[in-house]
Amino acid sequence: MLVVDDIDVVRLTLRKFLERGGHTVTECASADEAEEVMRRCTPDVLVTDLWMPGRDGLSLIRAVRQRHPRLPVVAITGGAPGMTQASSLDEAKAAGADRVVMKPVGVQELLTSVQDTVDQATTAAP
Repeated sequence: MLVVDDIDVVRLTLRKFLERGGHTVTECASADEAEEVMRRCTPDVLVTDLWMPGRDGLSLIRAVRQRHPRLPVVAITGGAPGMTQASSLDEAKAAGADRVVMKPVGVQELLTSVQDTVDQATTAAP
């Protein structure tokens, strides 16, 4: 599983939550770093923040969808200036996220969102 967030403490927290759920996690601090990691190895799930400096999570999701159309993608967001919760959700869905979770996210909510997304991708596979 690949977790992408520009804020160290958030990334660490997400990793710990996911590891408690039995997942092996690779962390990246930016969309560019995540794409570099994904050139070497495709994760089983992508969990990415939407709003990061430089390239945002939306552009990462779009790029991932081109190369890995069936990869389960969970977007997380605390919102952004000028964005409502609804518009953040709409933007993420339009970019190709399977699920969007609002920050702050709890352990169970994150684990359930990831598992539901994986289950959905598995059932949709030909």
